[in-house]
Amino acid sequence: LRKHLTNARISKVEQPNLERIVILHFSSGRGAYRLVAELFARGNLLLLDEAGRIVQALSQRKMGGRSFLKGETYQLPSSGATELPESVEKLHEALKGFRGEVVKALTRIYGVGGLYAEEFLARAGVDKTKKSREVSLEEAERIHRAALEVFRLLEKPEPMLYLDGEGKPVAVAPFPLKRLEAFTGKRFPSLNEAVDELFSHGEAERAKRLKEEQLKLRLEELKRIVAEQETAVKALEEQAVRLRRMGEAAFRNAPLLQDLLKRIEVEVAGGGWQKAQEAVAEAKGKGEYPLSLVEGFEPKERKVKVSLEGLTLELKLGKSAYENASAYYDEAKVLEGKLSRLKAALEETRRKMAEVEEQVSLEEAEPAKPVRLREKKWFEKFRFFHTSEGFLVVAGKDASSNEALIKRHTEPHDLVFHTELPGSPFVVLKTEGKQPSEASLREAAVFAACYSRAWREGFSAIDVYYVKPEQLSKSAPSGEYLPRGSFMVYGKRTYLEGVPLRLALTVNPEDSEYPVKAVPPETAQAEAGLWAEIAPGNLKAKDLASKVKSRLVELASKEEKPKLLRIPVEAFSPLIPYGVGSLVGVFKGRRLK
Repeated sequence: LRKHLTNARISKVEQPNLERIVILHFSSGRGAYRLVAELFARGNLLLLDEAGRIVQALSQRKMGGRSFLKGETYQLPSSGATELPESVEKLHEALKGFRGEVVKALTRIYGVGGLYAEEFLARAGVDKTKKSREVSLEEAERIHRAALEVFRLLEKPEPMLYLDGEGKPVAVAPFPLKRLEAFTGKRFPSLNEAVDELFSHGEAERAKRLKEEQLKLRLEELKRIVAEQETAVKALEEQAVRLRRMGEAAFRNAPLLQDLLKRIEVEVAGGGWQKAQEAVAEAKGKGEYPLSLVEGFEPKERKVKVSLEGLTLELKLGKSAYENASAYYDEAKVLEGKLSRLKAALEETRRKMAEVEEQVSLEEAEPAKPVRLREKKWFEKFRFFHTSEGFLVVAGKDASSNEALIKRHTEPHDLVFHTELPGSPFVVLKTEGKQPSEASLREAAVFAACYSRAWREGFSAIDVYYVKPEQLSKSAPSGEYLPRGSFMVYGKRTYLEGVPLRLALTVNPEDSEYPVKAVPPETAQAEAGLWAEIAPGNLKAKDLASKVKSRLVELASKEEKPKLLRIPVEAFSPLIPYGVGSLVGVFKGRRLK
Protein backbone atom coordinates (compact mmCIF):
# COMPACT_ATOMS: atom_id res chain seq x y z
CA LEU A 1 0.00 0.00 0.00
CA ARG A 2 2.86 2.40 0.77
CA LYS A 3 4.34 1.70 -2.65
CA HIS A 4 1.17 2.62 -4.55
CA LEU A 5 -0.78 4.98 -2.26
CA THR A 6 1.82 7.18 -0.55
CA ASN A 7 0.75 10.85 -1.02
CA ALA A 8 -2.35 9.77 -2.98
CA ARG A 9 -5.63 11.61 -2.37
CA ILE A 10 -8.95 9.94 -1.58
CA SER A 11 -11.28 11.19 -4.30
CA LYS A 12 -14.36 9.10 -3.61
CA VAL A 13 -15.86 6.58 -1.19
CA GLU A 14 -18.63 4.24 -2.28
CA GLN A 15 -20.69 1.29 -1.10
CA PRO A 16 -21.87 -0.60 -4.22
CA ASN A 17 -25.44 -1.95 -4.26
CA LEU A 18 -25.68 -1.64 -0.47
CA GLU A 19 -23.32 -4.63 -0.22
CA ARG A 20 -21.03 -5.05 2.79
CA ILE A 21 -18.22 -3.61 0.67
CA VAL A 22 -16.44 -0.25 0.93
CA ILE A 23 -14.43 1.07 -2.02
CA LEU A 24 -11.95 3.95 -1.55
CA HIS A 25 -10.92 5.71 -4.79
CA PHE A 26 -7.38 7.16 -4.84
CA SER A 27 -5.76 9.52 -7.33
CA SER A 28 -2.07 10.39 -7.62
CA GLY A 29 0.65 11.15 -10.12
CA ARG A 30 1.20 7.40 -10.47
CA GLY A 31 -2.40 6.84 -11.59
CA ALA A 32 -5.77 5.94 -10.10
CA TYR A 33 -6.31 3.10 -7.67
CA ARG A 34 -9.18 1.59 -5.75
CA LEU A 35 -8.91 -0.05 -2.33
CA VAL A 36 -11.72 -2.56 -1.80
CA ALA A 37 -12.64 -3.77 1.69
CA GLU A 38 -14.99 -6.77 1.72
CA LEU A 39 -16.61 -6.99 5.15
CA PHE A 40 -18.35 -10.35 4.99
CA ALA A 41 -17.42 -14.05 5.30
CA ARG A 42 -13.67 -14.16 6.07
CA GLY A 43 -13.21 -10.64 4.70
CA ASN A 44 -10.60 -9.37 2.26
CA LEU A 45 -8.70 -6.25 1.23
CA LEU A 46 -7.82 -5.71 -2.44
CA LEU A 47 -5.91 -2.99 -4.30
CA LEU A 48 -7.13 -2.44 -7.89
CA ASP A 49 -5.55 -0.47 -10.71
CA GLU A 50 -7.36 1.96 -13.02
CA ALA A 51 -8.67 -0.92 -15.17
CA GLY A 52 -10.03 -2.79 -12.16
CA ARG A 53 -7.29 -5.44 -12.16
CA ILE A 54 -6.07 -6.80 -8.82
CA VAL A 55 -2.64 -5.34 -7.96
CA GLN A 56 -2.51 -7.12 -4.61
CA ALA A 57 -4.93 -8.93 -2.30
CA LEU A 58 -4.66 -9.56 1.41
CA SER A 59 -6.01 -13.07 0.79
CA GLN A 60 -5.41 -14.53 -2.67
CA ARG A 61 -7.90 -17.30 -3.38
CA LYS A 62 -10.77 -18.48 -5.57
CA MET A 63 -14.22 -18.98 -4.11
CA GLY A 64 -17.85 -18.97 -5.22
CA GLY A 65 -16.99 -18.34 -8.85
CA ARG A 66 -14.88 -15.28 -7.95
CA SER A 67 -11.09 -14.94 -8.24
CA PHE A 68 -8.90 -12.81 -5.97
CA LEU A 69 -5.62 -13.61 -7.72
CA LYS A 70 -3.09 -10.96 -8.74
CA GLY A 71 -3.73 -9.69 -12.29
CA GLU A 72 -7.34 -10.91 -12.41
CA THR A 73 -10.18 -8.44 -12.95
CA TYR A 74 -12.08 -7.82 -9.73
CA GLN A 75 -15.77 -8.76 -9.77
CA LEU A 76 -18.38 -7.66 -7.28
CA PRO A 77 -20.32 -10.54 -5.73
CA SER A 78 -23.67 -11.29 -7.31
CA SER A 79 -26.57 -10.18 -5.13
CA GLY A 80 -28.32 -13.01 -3.31
CA ALA A 81 -31.66 -11.43 -4.16
CA THR A 82 -33.60 -11.96 -7.34
CA GLU A 83 -35.96 -9.18 -8.45
CA LEU A 84 -38.29 -8.37 -5.58
CA PRO A 85 -41.59 -10.19 -6.09
CA GLU A 86 -44.16 -7.80 -7.55
CA SER A 87 -47.18 -9.77 -6.40
CA VAL A 88 -48.31 -12.37 -3.89
CA GLU A 89 -48.48 -14.95 -6.68
CA LYS A 90 -44.86 -14.33 -7.70
CA LEU A 91 -43.72 -14.58 -4.07
CA HIS A 92 -45.66 -17.82 -3.65
CA GLU A 93 -44.11 -19.17 -6.83
CA ALA A 94 -40.61 -18.19 -5.64
CA LEU A 95 -41.19 -19.91 -2.29
CA LYS A 96 -42.26 -23.10 -4.05
CA GLY A 97 -38.95 -23.07 -5.94
CA PHE A 98 -36.84 -23.21 -2.74
CA ARG A 99 -36.01 -26.18 -0.60
CA GLY A 100 -35.52 -25.84 3.13
CA GLU A 101 -37.02 -23.47 5.67
CA VAL A 102 -39.07 -20.44 4.66
CA VAL A 103 -36.82 -18.06 6.62
CA LYS A 104 -33.81 -19.05 4.48
CA ALA A 105 -35.87 -18.71 1.32
CA LEU A 106 -36.85 -15.14 2.23
CA THR A 107 -33.22 -14.09 2.76
CA ARG A 108 -32.54 -15.11 -0.86
CA ILE A 109 -35.76 -13.77 -2.36
CA TYR A 110 -35.55 -10.33 -0.71
CA GLY A 111 -31.76 -10.10 -0.27
CA VAL A 112 -32.07 -9.38 3.45
CA GLY A 113 -30.41 -10.80 6.56
CA GLY A 114 -31.97 -13.39 8.81
CA LEU A 115 -33.08 -10.74 11.31
CA TYR A 116 -35.41 -9.09 8.80
CA ALA A 117 -36.57 -12.34 7.21
CA GLU A 118 -37.65 -13.41 10.70
CA GLU A 119 -39.37 -10.04 11.13
CA PHE A 120 -41.44 -10.62 7.96
CA LEU A 121 -42.54 -13.98 9.35
CA ALA A 122 -43.21 -12.63 12.86
CA ARG A 123 -45.49 -9.91 11.45
CA ALA A 124 -47.15 -12.44 9.13
CA GLY A 125 -47.62 -15.00 11.91
CA VAL A 126 -45.79 -17.78 10.02
CA ASP A 127 -43.42 -20.25 11.72
CA LYS A 128 -39.88 -19.56 10.49
CA THR A 129 -38.99 -23.27 10.48
CA LYS A 130 -41.85 -24.14 8.11
CA LYS A 131 -40.75 -25.68 4.82
CA SER A 132 -40.77 -23.09 2.05
CA ARG A 133 -42.71 -25.35 -0.32
CA GLU A 134 -45.46 -25.85 2.29
CA VAL A 135 -46.32 -22.12 2.57
CA SER A 136 -49.93 -21.54 1.47
CA LEU A 137 -51.08 -18.73 -0.82
CA GLU A 138 -52.83 -17.04 2.12
CA GLU A 139 -49.60 -17.20 4.17
CA ALA A 140 -47.63 -15.86 1.20
CA GLU A 141 -50.04 -12.93 1.07
CA ARG A 142 -49.41 -12.15 4.75
CA ILE A 143 -45.64 -12.40 4.22
CA HIS A 144 -45.81 -10.10 1.17
CA ARG A 145 -47.84 -7.55 3.12
CA ALA A 146 -45.43 -7.74 6.08
CA ALA A 147 -42.40 -7.25 3.81
CA LEU A 148 -43.91 -4.13 2.25
CA GLU A 149 -44.73 -2.82 5.73
CA VAL A 150 -41.12 -3.32 6.86
CA PHE A 151 -39.70 -1.61 3.75
CA ARG A 152 -42.02 1.38 4.36
CA LEU A 153 -40.74 1.65 7.94
CA LEU A 154 -37.24 2.23 6.57
CA GLU A 155 -38.44 5.54 5.13
CA LYS A 156 -39.24 6.83 8.65
CA PRO A 157 -36.65 5.18 10.88
CA GLU A 158 -37.02 4.92 14.66
CA PRO A 159 -33.65 3.41 15.66
CA MET A 160 -33.91 0.90 18.49
CA LEU A 161 -31.45 -0.90 20.75
CA TYR A 162 -32.81 -4.06 22.37
CA LEU A 163 -31.65 -5.14 25.82
CA ASP A 164 -32.06 -8.47 27.61
CA GLY A 165 -33.20 -8.91 31.21
CA GLU A 166 -29.69 -8.09 32.50
CA GLY A 167 -29.55 -4.86 30.51
CA LYS A 168 -27.12 -6.26 27.93
CA PRO A 169 -27.62 -5.16 24.29
CA VAL A 170 -28.71 -7.98 21.98
CA ALA A 171 -29.61 -6.25 18.70
CA VAL A 172 -29.94 -2.94 16.87
CA ALA A 173 -32.68 -2.15 14.36
CA PRO A 174 -33.67 0.95 12.36
CA PHE A 175 -37.28 0.54 13.59
CA PRO A 176 -39.17 -1.45 16.27
CA LEU A 177 -39.11 -5.21 15.55
CA LYS A 178 -42.02 -7.47 16.43
CA ARG A 179 -39.79 -10.51 16.81
CA LEU A 180 -37.87 -8.72 19.60
CA GLU A 181 -40.90 -7.55 21.59
CA ALA A 182 -39.83 -9.80 24.49
CA PHE A 183 -36.76 -7.60 24.97
CA THR A 184 -36.61 -4.06 26.33
CA GLY A 185 -36.41 -1.50 23.53
CA LYS A 186 -34.49 1.75 23.86
CA ARG A 187 -34.98 4.49 21.24
CA PHE A 188 -32.08 6.54 19.83
CA PRO A 189 -32.00 9.72 17.70
CA SER A 190 -29.92 7.97 15.03
CA LEU A 191 -28.94 4.46 14.01
CA ASN A 192 -25.26 5.37 14.43
CA GLU A 193 -25.82 6.18 18.10
CA ALA A 194 -27.67 2.90 18.66
CA VAL A 195 -24.89 0.93 16.95
CA ASP A 196 -22.27 2.83 18.97
CA GLU A 197 -24.06 1.85 22.18
CA LEU A 198 -24.14 -1.80 21.09
CA PHE A 199 -20.45 -2.03 20.27
CA SER A 200 -19.38 0.16 23.20
CA HIS A 201 -21.09 -2.29 25.51
CA GLY A 202 -19.28 -5.16 23.77
CA GLU A 203 -15.96 -3.41 24.34
CA ALA A 204 -16.91 -2.79 27.97
CA GLU A 205 -17.74 -6.50 28.37
CA ARG A 206 -14.37 -7.48 26.92
CA ALA A 207 -12.57 -5.00 29.16
CA LYS A 208 -14.50 -6.35 32.16
CA ARG A 209 -13.58 -9.95 31.32
CA LEU A 210 -9.93 -9.00 30.85
CA LYS A 211 -9.87 -7.20 34.19
CA GLU A 212 -11.50 -10.19 35.92
CA GLU A 213 -8.93 -12.55 34.36
CA GLN A 214 -6.06 -10.31 35.48
CA LEU A 215 -7.47 -10.08 39.00
CA LYS A 216 -7.90 -13.86 39.19
CA LEU A 217 -4.33 -14.40 38.01
CA ARG A 218 -3.15 -11.93 40.64
CA LEU A 219 -5.24 -13.76 43.25
CA GLU A 220 -3.68 -17.13 42.33
CA GLU A 221 -0.22 -15.58 42.55
CA LEU A 222 -0.97 -14.15 46.01
CA LYS A 223 -2.35 -17.50 47.18
CA ARG A 224 0.88 -19.17 46.07
CA ILE A 225 2.97 -16.56 47.91
CA VAL A 226 0.85 -16.95 51.08
CA ALA A 227 1.32 -20.74 50.99
CA GLU A 228 5.11 -20.34 50.59
CA GLN A 229 5.28 -17.76 53.39
CA GLU A 230 3.18 -19.92 55.73
CA THR A 231 5.52 -22.87 55.10
CA ALA A 232 8.56 -20.67 55.76
CA VAL A 233 7.00 -19.27 58.97
CA LYS A 234 6.30 -22.77 60.27
CA ALA A 235 9.85 -23.93 59.49
CA LEU A 236 11.42 -20.87 61.17
CA GLU A 237 9.18 -21.22 64.23
CA GLU A 238 10.20 -24.87 64.67
CA GLN A 239 13.87 -24.03 64.17
CA ALA A 240 13.78 -21.12 66.65
CA VAL A 241 12.00 -23.26 69.29
CA ARG A 242 14.56 -26.06 68.81
CA LEU A 243 17.49 -23.63 69.20
CA ARG A 244 16.01 -22.19 72.42
CA ARG A 245 15.50 -25.70 73.81
CA MET A 246 19.13 -26.49 73.01
CA GLY A 247 20.29 -23.30 74.72
CA GLU A 248 18.15 -24.06 77.79
CA ALA A 249 19.48 -27.65 77.96
CA ALA A 250 23.06 -26.35 77.73
CA PHE A 251 22.45 -23.85 80.57
CA ARG A 252 20.79 -26.45 82.81
CA ASN A 253 23.68 -28.86 82.32
CA ALA A 254 26.48 -26.29 82.13
CA PRO A 255 28.70 -27.83 84.91
CA LEU A 256 28.46 -31.29 83.32
CA LEU A 257 29.18 -29.93 79.84
CA GLN A 258 32.06 -27.80 81.13
CA ASP A 259 33.68 -30.95 82.58
CA LEU A 260 33.12 -32.77 79.27
CA LEU A 261 34.69 -29.96 77.23
CA LYS A 262 37.77 -29.86 79.49
CA ARG A 263 38.31 -33.63 79.23
CA ILE A 264 37.99 -33.57 75.44
CA GLU A 265 40.42 -30.64 75.21
CA VAL A 266 42.93 -32.59 77.35
CA GLU A 267 42.60 -35.73 75.18
CA VAL A 268 42.94 -33.75 71.94
CA ALA A 269 45.95 -31.85 73.25
CA GLY A 270 47.61 -35.10 74.38
CA GLY A 271 47.01 -37.36 71.40
CA GLY A 272 44.80 -35.65 68.87
CA TRP A 273 41.24 -36.42 67.83
CA GLN A 274 41.99 -40.15 67.56
CA LYS A 275 42.85 -40.35 71.27
CA ALA A 276 39.71 -38.37 72.12
CA GLN A 277 37.60 -40.90 70.17
CA GLU A 278 39.26 -43.81 72.02
CA ALA A 279 38.55 -42.15 75.37
CA VAL A 280 34.89 -41.68 74.43
CA ALA A 281 34.59 -45.31 73.26
CA GLU A 282 36.06 -46.52 76.57
CA ALA A 283 33.69 -44.27 78.58
CA LYS A 284 30.68 -45.53 76.64
CA GLY A 285 31.74 -49.11 77.36
CA LYS A 286 31.87 -48.37 81.09
CA GLY A 287 28.87 -46.01 81.11
CA GLU A 288 30.98 -43.20 82.58
CA TYR A 289 29.70 -39.62 82.52
CA PRO A 290 30.19 -37.16 80.93
CA LEU A 291 32.24 -38.64 78.01
CA SER A 292 29.57 -41.29 77.35
CA LEU A 293 27.28 -38.41 76.15
CA VAL A 294 29.52 -37.70 73.15
CA GLU A 295 28.00 -38.75 69.79
CA GLY A 296 30.83 -37.66 67.51
CA PHE A 297 33.34 -35.01 66.49
CA GLU A 298 33.84 -32.39 63.74
CA PRO A 299 37.63 -31.92 63.88
CA LYS A 300 37.74 -29.20 61.19
CA GLU A 301 35.17 -27.12 63.08
CA ARG A 302 36.64 -28.16 66.48
CA LYS A 303 33.16 -29.22 67.58
CA VAL A 304 31.84 -32.02 69.80
CA LYS A 305 28.37 -33.52 69.25
CA VAL A 306 26.65 -34.30 72.54
CA SER A 307 23.34 -36.14 73.16
CA LEU A 308 21.45 -34.43 75.96
CA GLU A 309 17.74 -34.44 76.97
CA GLY A 310 16.76 -35.94 73.64
CA LEU A 311 18.67 -33.25 71.70
CA THR A 312 21.96 -33.28 69.82
CA LEU A 313 24.08 -30.28 70.81
CA GLU A 314 27.17 -29.09 68.97
CA LEU A 315 29.69 -27.58 71.41
CA LYS A 316 32.73 -25.66 70.25
CA LEU A 317 36.07 -26.39 71.93
CA GLY A 318 37.79 -23.30 73.23
CA LYS A 319 34.49 -21.87 74.50
CA SER A 320 32.89 -22.45 77.89
CA ALA A 321 29.62 -24.33 78.30
CA TYR A 322 27.88 -21.01 79.04
CA GLU A 323 29.30 -19.41 75.89
CA ASN A 324 28.08 -22.37 73.84
CA ALA A 325 24.62 -22.06 75.44
CA SER A 326 24.54 -18.30 74.67
CA ALA A 327 25.42 -19.01 71.04
CA TYR A 328 22.23 -21.07 70.72
CA TYR A 329 20.19 -18.23 72.22
CA ASP A 330 21.83 -15.70 69.88
CA GLU A 331 21.06 -17.89 66.86
CA ALA A 332 17.46 -18.25 68.05
CA LYS A 333 17.14 -14.45 68.37
CA VAL A 334 18.38 -13.95 64.79
CA LEU A 335 15.80 -16.44 63.54
CA GLU A 336 13.06 -14.80 65.63
CA GLY A 337 13.93 -11.45 64.02
CA LYS A 338 13.58 -13.02 60.57
CA LEU A 339 10.37 -14.68 61.73
CA SER A 340 8.90 -11.36 62.86
CA ARG A 341 9.64 -9.77 59.48
CA LEU A 342 8.29 -12.79 57.62
CA LYS A 343 5.07 -12.75 59.66
CA ALA A 344 4.60 -9.06 58.84
CA ALA A 345 5.13 -9.84 55.15
CA LEU A 346 2.64 -12.71 55.42
CA GLU A 347 0.02 -10.43 56.96
CA GLU A 348 0.59 -7.87 54.20
CA THR A 349 0.20 -10.57 51.53
CA ARG A 350 -2.98 -11.84 53.21
CA ARG A 351 -4.32 -8.28 53.27
CA LYS A 352 -3.58 -7.88 49.56
CA MET A 353 -5.19 -11.25 48.87
CA ALA A 354 -8.36 -10.27 50.74
CA GLU A 355 -8.42 -6.98 48.82
CA VAL A 356 -8.11 -8.75 45.46
CA GLU A 357 -10.75 -11.33 46.47
CA GLU A 358 -13.13 -8.48 47.21
CA GLN A 359 -12.26 -6.83 43.89
CA VAL A 360 -13.00 -10.09 42.05
CA SER A 361 -16.39 -10.35 43.77
CA LEU A 362 -17.19 -6.74 42.92
CA GLU A 363 -16.17 -7.13 39.27
CA GLU A 364 -18.27 -10.28 38.89
CA ALA A 365 -21.30 -8.59 40.45
CA GLU A 366 -20.98 -5.26 38.63
CA PRO A 367 -22.38 -5.10 35.07
CA ALA A 368 -20.09 -3.80 32.34
CA LYS A 369 -20.56 -0.09 31.66
CA PRO A 370 -19.26 1.66 28.52
CA VAL A 371 -17.05 4.65 29.25
CA ARG A 372 -18.00 7.73 27.24
CA LEU A 373 -14.94 9.42 25.80
CA ARG A 374 -14.79 13.17 25.61
CA GLU A 375 -12.48 15.62 23.95
CA LYS A 376 -9.51 16.36 26.19
CA LYS A 377 -8.83 19.93 27.28
CA TRP A 378 -5.44 21.44 26.54
CA PHE A 379 -4.22 21.38 30.14
CA GLU A 380 -4.86 17.64 30.53
CA LYS A 381 -1.56 16.95 28.74
CA PHE A 382 0.18 18.48 31.77
CA ARG A 383 0.00 18.07 35.53
CA PHE A 384 -2.86 20.23 36.78
CA PHE A 385 -5.28 20.98 39.59
CA HIS A 386 -7.72 23.72 40.61
CA THR A 387 -6.98 25.72 43.75
CA SER A 388 -9.46 25.98 46.61
CA GLU A 389 -10.63 29.22 44.93
CA GLY A 390 -11.06 27.53 41.53
CA PHE A 391 -7.97 28.88 39.75
CA LEU A 392 -6.40 26.46 37.26
CA VAL A 393 -2.77 25.54 37.99
CA VAL A 394 -0.76 23.76 35.28
CA ALA A 395 2.75 22.27 35.55
CA GLY A 396 5.18 20.90 32.99
CA LYS A 397 6.12 17.21 33.18
CA ASP A 398 9.47 17.40 31.38
CA ALA A 399 11.60 19.73 29.27
CA SER A 400 9.32 19.48 26.22
CA SER A 401 6.12 20.15 28.14
CA ASN A 402 7.82 22.99 30.06
CA GLU A 403 8.64 24.61 26.73
CA ALA A 404 5.12 24.09 25.35
CA LEU A 405 3.44 25.36 28.52
CA ILE A 406 5.33 28.64 28.60
CA LYS A 407 5.33 29.31 24.84
CA ARG A 408 1.77 28.27 23.93
CA HIS A 409 -0.42 28.35 27.01
CA THR A 410 0.77 31.28 29.11
CA GLU A 411 -1.03 34.64 28.94
CA PRO A 412 0.22 38.07 30.11
CA HIS A 413 -1.97 38.11 33.25
CA ASP A 414 -0.83 34.63 34.43
CA LEU A 415 1.79 33.95 37.12
CA VAL A 416 4.72 31.58 36.61
CA PHE A 417 6.18 29.69 39.61
CA HIS A 418 9.62 28.10 39.82
CA THR A 419 12.37 27.11 42.28
CA GLU A 420 16.09 27.89 42.22
CA LEU A 421 16.87 24.19 41.72
CA PRO A 422 17.74 23.22 38.12
CA GLY A 423 15.44 20.74 36.41
CA SER A 424 12.33 21.91 38.24
CA PRO A 425 9.08 22.30 36.30
CA PHE A 426 7.48 25.62 35.47
CA VAL A 427 4.08 25.98 37.13
CA VAL A 428 1.53 28.43 35.71
CA LEU A 429 -1.33 29.89 37.73
CA LYS A 430 -4.04 30.85 35.21
CA THR A 431 -5.58 33.99 36.69
CA GLU A 432 -8.09 34.80 33.91
CA GLY A 433 -7.37 38.44 34.73
CA LYS A 434 -8.46 38.06 38.38
CA GLN A 435 -6.37 38.61 41.49
CA PRO A 436 -5.62 35.30 43.26
CA SER A 437 -5.53 35.28 47.06
CA GLU A 438 -2.57 34.35 49.22
CA ALA A 439 -4.11 30.86 49.60
CA SER A 440 -4.09 30.19 45.84
CA LEU A 441 -0.54 31.55 45.51
CA ARG A 442 0.57 29.25 48.31
CA GLU A 443 -1.14 26.22 46.77
CA ALA A 444 0.53 26.83 43.39
CA ALA A 445 3.88 27.21 45.18
CA VAL A 446 3.40 23.88 47.01
CA PHE A 447 2.71 22.18 43.67
CA ALA A 448 5.91 23.68 42.21
CA ALA A 449 7.94 22.65 45.26
CA CYS A 450 6.67 19.05 45.33
CA TYR A 451 7.47 18.35 41.68
CA SER A 452 10.90 20.00 41.88
CA ARG A 453 14.16 18.17 42.54
CA ALA A 454 13.80 19.14 46.18
CA TRP A 455 11.50 16.11 46.55
CA ARG A 456 14.13 13.75 45.15
CA GLU A 457 16.79 15.25 47.42
CA GLY A 458 14.56 14.72 50.48
CA PHE A 459 14.03 18.39 51.43
CA SER A 460 11.24 19.18 53.89
CA ALA A 461 10.72 22.74 52.57
CA ILE A 462 12.06 25.06 49.87
CA ASP A 463 11.67 28.66 48.70
CA VAL A 464 9.52 29.19 45.60
CA TYR A 465 9.27 32.40 43.55
CA TYR A 466 6.83 33.64 40.95
CA VAL A 467 7.12 36.13 38.08
CA LYS A 468 5.07 37.46 35.17
CA PRO A 469 5.37 35.60 31.82
CA GLU A 470 7.00 38.69 30.25
CA GLN A 471 9.98 38.16 32.58
CA LEU A 472 10.84 34.85 30.88
CA SER A 473 13.07 34.78 27.82
CA LYS A 474 14.79 32.23 25.59
CA SER A 475 17.61 34.75 24.97
CA ALA A 476 20.64 33.55 26.90
CA PRO A 477 23.60 35.78 27.80
CA SER A 478 26.40 35.87 25.25
CA GLY A 479 28.33 32.61 25.18
CA GLU A 480 25.68 30.65 27.06
CA TYR A 481 23.19 28.08 25.79
CA LEU A 482 19.68 27.42 27.09
CA PRO A 483 18.62 23.77 26.80
CA ARG A 484 15.08 22.83 25.81
CA GLY A 485 12.55 23.64 28.53
CA SER A 486 14.78 26.27 30.15
CA PHE A 487 14.18 30.04 30.22
CA MET A 488 16.07 33.04 31.53
CA VAL A 489 14.24 34.93 34.28
CA TYR A 490 14.73 38.71 34.33
CA GLY A 491 13.50 41.32 36.78
CA LYS A 492 12.03 41.16 40.27
CA ARG A 493 10.99 37.82 41.76
CA THR A 494 8.40 37.46 44.49
CA TYR A 495 9.44 34.73 46.92
CA LEU A 496 7.32 32.47 49.10
CA GLU A 497 9.68 31.15 51.75
CA GLY A 498 9.69 27.76 53.44
CA VAL A 499 7.10 26.12 51.19
CA PRO A 500 6.54 22.60 52.63
CA LEU A 501 7.01 19.55 50.43
CA ARG A 502 3.72 17.86 51.23
CA LEU A 503 1.38 16.53 48.55
CA ALA A 504 -2.16 15.19 48.85
CA LEU A 505 -3.53 12.31 46.79
CA THR A 506 -7.31 12.71 46.64
CA VAL A 507 -9.70 9.98 45.47
CA ASN A 508 -12.98 10.25 43.61
CA PRO A 509 -14.18 6.81 42.36
CA GLU A 510 -17.02 8.48 40.42
CA ASP A 511 -14.49 10.18 38.12
CA SER A 512 -13.63 7.45 35.59
CA GLU A 513 -10.84 9.53 33.99
CA TYR A 514 -9.16 10.97 37.08
CA PRO A 515 -10.11 8.80 40.09
CA VAL A 516 -6.91 9.97 41.82
CA LYS A 517 -5.50 13.51 41.72
CA ALA A 518 -2.39 15.10 43.17
CA VAL A 519 -3.09 18.46 44.86
CA PRO A 520 -1.70 20.52 47.73
CA PRO A 521 -3.04 19.44 51.17
CA GLU A 522 -4.88 22.77 51.54
CA THR A 523 -6.79 22.05 48.33
CA ALA A 524 -7.64 18.54 49.48
CA GLN A 525 -9.05 19.84 52.76
CA ALA A 526 -11.28 22.26 50.89
CA GLU A 527 -12.66 19.39 48.78
CA ALA A 528 -13.67 17.55 51.98
CA GLY A 529 -13.19 14.04 50.58
CA LEU A 530 -10.84 11.14 51.29
CA TRP A 531 -7.16 11.94 50.81
CA ALA A 532 -3.68 10.85 51.77
CA GLU A 533 -0.75 13.12 52.53
CA ILE A 534 2.68 12.10 51.27
CA ALA A 535 6.15 13.59 51.74
CA PRO A 536 9.67 12.91 50.41
CA GLY A 537 10.95 9.48 51.42
CA ASN A 538 12.54 6.26 50.22
CA LEU A 539 9.47 4.07 49.66
CA LYS A 540 9.13 3.17 45.98
CA ALA A 541 6.08 4.52 44.16
CA LYS A 542 4.47 1.09 43.68
CA ASP A 543 4.77 0.20 47.37
CA LEU A 544 3.73 3.67 48.53
CA ALA A 545 0.72 3.63 46.18
CA SER A 546 -0.36 0.24 47.55
CA LYS A 547 0.03 1.50 51.12
CA VAL A 548 -1.93 4.70 50.40
CA LYS A 549 -4.78 2.78 48.79
CA SER A 550 -4.97 0.26 51.65
CA ARG A 551 -5.07 2.98 54.29
CA LEU A 552 -7.74 4.92 52.40
CA VAL A 553 -9.87 1.77 52.07
CA GLU A 554 -9.57 1.26 55.84
CA LEU A 555 -10.72 4.84 56.46
CA ALA A 556 -13.59 4.70 53.96
CA SER A 557 -17.20 4.07 54.93
CA LYS A 558 -18.90 0.76 54.14
CA GLU A 559 -20.52 2.31 51.06
CA GLU A 560 -17.24 3.86 49.84
CA LYS A 561 -15.02 0.77 50.22
CA PRO A 562 -16.21 -1.17 47.11
CA LYS A 563 -15.72 1.91 44.92
CA LEU A 564 -12.23 2.57 46.29
CA LEU A 565 -11.22 -1.05 45.77
CA ARG A 566 -11.93 -0.67 42.05
CA ILE A 567 -9.37 2.12 41.71
CA PRO A 568 -6.15 0.44 40.48
CA VAL A 569 -2.89 1.03 42.34
CA GLU A 570 -1.53 2.22 38.98
CA ALA A 571 -3.75 5.32 39.27
CA PHE A 572 -1.72 6.47 42.31
CA SER A 573 1.86 5.60 41.25
CA PRO A 574 2.42 8.15 38.41
CA LEU A 575 1.42 11.04 40.66
CA ILE A 576 4.20 10.37 43.21
CA PRO A 577 7.07 12.81 42.47
CA TYR A 578 10.27 11.15 41.27
CA GLY A 579 8.81 7.71 42.03
CA VAL A 580 9.59 7.78 45.77
CA GLY A 581 8.01 9.12 48.94
CA SER A 582 6.56 8.36 52.35
CA LEU A 583 3.06 8.31 53.81
CA VAL A 584 2.28 11.01 56.36
CA GLY A 585 -1.33 9.99 57.00
CA VAL A 586 -4.82 9.54 55.56
CA PHE A 587 -7.70 11.92 56.20
CA LYS A 588 -11.35 12.56 55.51
CA GLY A 589 -12.26 16.20 54.99
CA ARG A 590 -10.31 18.70 57.03
CA ARG A 591 -7.23 17.50 58.88
CA LEU A 592 -7.37 17.94 62.63
CA LYS A 593 -4.39 19.89 63.92
